[in-house]
Amino acid sequence: MIGYLKGQIKLKYKDTVLVVVDNLGYEVFVPAPALEKARVGEEQEWFTHEYLRENARELYGFPSREELALFRDLLKVSGVGPKMALNVLSLGEERVRAAITAGDASLLASVSGVGKKTAQKIVLELKGILSEADGMAAHEEALDALKRIGYSLREAQEALRHATGETVEEHIKSALKILGKR
Repeated sequence: MIGYLKGQIKLKYKDTVLVVVDNLGYEVFVPAPALEKARVGEEQEWFTHEYLRENARELYGFPSREELALFRDLLKVSGVGPKMALNVLSLGEERVRAAITAGDASLLASVSGVGKKTAQKIVLELKGILSEADGMAAHEEALDALKRIGYSLREAQEALRHATGETVEEHIKSALKILGKR
């Protein structure tokens, strides 16, 4: 399985780029925002998902592991294939995550090829999964930041257990206030 590519963009097409790695060209389907940013002649890295069917072998690429993870989460929803998941990600990873977390199926339904029922199914099936994953990622990021500035793992975990806030930054500030009182 091809999980990662780093190479020069040789050509851009309507929804793919041709990435050359060691004189071998890979045609990679990419979301619209990534396609817009891709520049012919520049080297770029892609986290990829290889999709195999009876009559095709397709490669889907994303500039970040988080975007790849969201793509794979979308594929888990019944009725959502790779082309539809790629179309959904044309909204941008953050907007898609925010729409799913907020339960906004109308934004997802505005994507070409995504019907109202499919959009509702995406929100219903992924809302809890994404919220939990985002919370864990934020906790790990805050924990890492506290360890980098010199706190032990135990101190950082204890402070974060009592910290409040919506964002990673707010959690860190709250944890630092707790640690400062000790």
